[in-house]
Amino acid sequence: MTPAQQTSPAQLIESVYAAFNRGDIAYIVSQVAPNATWLQPSTLPWGGAYTGPQGAQDFFVKLAASMRTIAFEPNETIAAGNDVFSFGEYEGASLKTGKAARARWSFRWRVEGGKIVLYDSYIDTAALLAALQ
Repeated sequence: MTPAQQTSPAQLIESVYAAFNRGDIAYIVSQVAPNATWLQPSTLPWGGAYTGPQGAQDFFVKLAASMRTIAFEPNETIAAGNDVFSFGEYEGASLKTGKAARARWSFRWRVEGGKIVLYDSYIDTAALLAALQ
């Protein structure tokens, strides 16, 4: 692959969003570096600090055990070197209560060597927690 054909950090993250929307978690996990840090607020049942591809896989297993995703909508993505910042909305329904919630989010990603080395999520946890109760 020539440098002109390499995927930019923003393109990689956009491909991750497309994979999530089609339910292709295996693709997402394959893009995570071995020592990557994966963070989601620990107040959520699927939240916490995870490491590497297995950690990312564990995150998605926990998310799927709690919520059915209705919509995942990235609205804006901004690249700054290897860092990518995205803003959007998530809508899901609690598998336990059936209640739906819509939450705004912002994600910070870092890509090095063509792999994700950091995912740091900020999300409206109050809306999601209300649906879970």
